[in-house]
Amino acid sequence: MWPASAGAQTAGSATLPPPEVLGDCTGAVPVIVASDADAQSDIYAAVLLAGVLGATSCVVLAGGRDDPFPQNQLDRLATAASGGYVVGGPAAVPEAKLSGRNMTRVHGADRWATATAVGNVATALAAGEDPSTPGNTIEGADDDPPAWQQRLTTEFSAALRSSEAPDDMCMSLYRNGEPIFEHKPHTPLLPASLAKLATITAALNELGADATFTTRVVADADALAAVSDGVLRGDLYLVGSGDPVLATPGYINRIADARPYTDVTQLADSVVAALDAAGVDTIEGAIVGDGSWFADGEQSYTTHSPPGATPETPPIWKPSYLSENFVGVLSGLIINDGYSPYAIDRRNHTRSADSTQAAASNFDDLLEARGMVIRHRPRSGSAPAASDSTDLGSITSPSVADMLVRILRYSENTPAEMLFKQIGRHRGDSSRAGSAKAASAALGDLLGTTADEIVLVDGSGLSVHNRMSCEAAVRLLLLAGSESRFATSLSIAGQTPTLRSCGPRSAGNGQGPANTIFAKGGQLNDSSAVVGVSTAPNGDVLTFAMIANEPLIIRIGSCNALRQLTLDAIGRYTYGPAS
Repeated sequence: MWPASAGAQTAGSATLPPPEVLGDCTGAVPVIVASDADAQSDIYAAVLLAGVLGATSCVVLAGGRDDPFPQNQLDRLATAASGGYVVGGPAAVPEAKLSGRNMTRVHGADRWATATAVGNVATALAAGEDPSTPGNTIEGADDDPPAWQQRLTTEFSAALRSSEAPDDMCMSLYRNGEPIFEHKPHTPLLPASLAKLATITAALNELGADATFTTRVVADADALAAVSDGVLRGDLYLVGSGDPVLATPGYINRIADARPYTDVTQLADSVVAALDAAGVDTIEGAIVGDGSWFADGEQSYTTHSPPGATPETPPIWKPSYLSENFVGVLSGLIINDGYSPYAIDRRNHTRSADSTQAAASNFDDLLEARGMVIRHRPRSGSAPAASDSTDLGSITSPSVADMLVRILRYSENTPAEMLFKQIGRHRGDSSRAGSAKAASAALGDLLGTTADEIVLVDGSGLSVHNRMSCEAAVRLLLLAGSESRFATSLSIAGQTPTLRSCGPRSAGNGQGPANTIFAKGGQLNDSSAVVGVSTAPNGDVLTFAMIANEPLIIRIGSCNALRQLTLDAIGRYTYGPAS
């Protein structure tokens, strides 16, 4: 434990030195520290040190980083003893302010690390040990970090000093692939939608960026061969392969932001053309939806529990995720995310009790609108074997790479969950549990032991049982690369969903020019997070993550101080060295 400094006072969220250490410095050992508003933890660290030095020490405030040394503090320093300590690196107290004084500088990579370094010195002094000789640097490294690095780490770590910062919080910052700042980087926390980064990474690895999903329409070959008087005496089968984005234009266009999808009306056009060519105008049967691509039959996870669950353990999904339509209906065949009917506001959608049957009903309506007569009601079922059927049309989805923007930028939950199931099916088990196991295995292949810091129980990040560390989140972006389709499919902070209202502020709190940041936000009742990547004007690539967990942290809002300060630090990085 650090020795405590007697008489410390608290003003708001800032800890200030007690009045007695700001008094007469005559003959005292000086402890010089920057005194700008952002340096309160430095001041506190200096008070700790002065408390150990006792009556023969005083704290001398050096003023702000770019300000001259205050005259009253220079007068106090002039009466102090030789030697002493400087708390903070050259960015906090530049060498010019020391005027050749022979003093020991004590600092770390940020103010929290500085406080730790001061605590180590204080502990040594309390034990009667000499922790250093004047002129040496106590920081656990041979050389002082350059001023740009100290500024960057100080600004990036500002979120940790916010009054909104909870105990359960991690931060990681990399520059050009090398760590610059870390705070609890390997602590797995609730990531909310940041889990989508892991799902997408696993999907790209398992399925491939160019993977697509084809929806087909087939008829019984014998029935089609026996058509007479324009009547097909049999059913028409709509066969899915788990296309996550199969939809009608009306469903997609209800939202202003354009996004890629598979237009099921084009499939209806081609099927009607094929039936016309076969002389069919009436189907003496039904449209039958086949969603057996995902054999598990799971449509949601509200009744699922994690391993080792007790009666008090929350389910994988809260029932409210369904009642408020945060995620659609899962199946090997869905149209419009499994909603029938749908509305402008997702909360007013109607969930299909059987998404496969609902897809068949939707396709039935499309064929009838094109003049086809269908005698029986649509239903779900199984298509005949390929050897016994004839294809009447098919449509192929956009590639997985094309879908990234929907999952990463717009944070759509249903496509994320459908890709999650595709990962599982690719390894033999499309159930939620099987998909979680498959995704974890894929991440292990890519990330090694860092994958142990990721726990996925669903693909969208809705579950309160998911976990991810800041280190793992950053590693996922580093793996993809700053110019990859993965990175550029993220939201642009301050410009596009889901971070349109939370962009980096230029210096001086202006909403002016700042570095472009591609980022993914995450928010649940107990989690607020952001991860992203930005290329600075000098070419430096900053990759970062912040995850904060606290019960009902959602109360501080989506663009809270934790997110804002993190984005500000990245957006304002225009001062680094030329690479």
